[in-house]
Amino acid sequence: MKKWMIAALALALAVGYAQVNFPSEGDLDGNVEELWDDNHDQAAVKEKVKVIIPPRYALHLTEDEWNLDLNNPPEAPSPYVFDPNNPQPPEEGCYLVPKAVRTPNDLINYALQGGIFRPIGAYPAAKDYDGDGKLSDEEKGTLICVNHKILQKFSNDPDGWQLSVSVTGTPASGFGYFGLADLINQVPMGGFATNSLPYGPVMVAQGTGPTGGWLDDLIVEGFWFDGSELDGTYTIDVTFTLAGL
Repeated sequence: MKKWMIAALALALAVGYAQVNFPSEGDLDGNVEELWDDNHDQAAVKEKVKVIIPPRYALHLTEDEWNLDLNNPPEAPSPYVFDPNNPQPPEEGCYLVPKAVRTPNDLINYALQGGIFRPIGAYPAAKDYDGDGKLSDEEKGTLICVNHKILQKFSNDPDGWQLSVSVTGTPASGFGYFGLADLINQVPMGGFATNSLPYGPVMVAQGTGPTGGWLDDLIVEGFWFDGSELDGTYTIDVTFTLAGL
């Protein structure tokens, strides 16, 4: 090979290496992300990671329907007495409380005073509990029916969250009283009672910061019938809404 060809080839290789444009030692801003030292005994590369987390509010209800037929009310499994040292709600089912208990405030006062909720599976609420053949004032009165469900909620809002409930339905009245309470870890958060619709929205629970994953609320719903209710078929829609503060 002639000398001029060798010289041309060497020049082409030199130009090619120059065009690769390797970064200088310690420079990670070149086209090739490499780093080395004079001894060539280590190397490093850099990666950029971008994460996008959208705002999210989510709800899941473990039971989306409650059918209560007073032709055959579901009897509660055992009597209930409110214990302030262990404030559990009544179990699911229907109970009898004395006829003097007619309004939501009456019910609250009766429970706080240690009143007994007696299991019953009849409407109107009357039962000869002591078997003496007659009905005392304690053995006839208001029918209370209770239902439980779990509302699971998720929010990653750093400013906090709020859970509200609104109730609509037809007919708008005549169904007795409908009540709802929200409990988190057995701690009452909020609730309401109404005997006409529409009602709300009303805030029943809230918190600061995110929910910390899925946070479960125990929703306790109840109807009570004191004799002021009217016969008929009623459809009540309960809407839960989770939003930021």
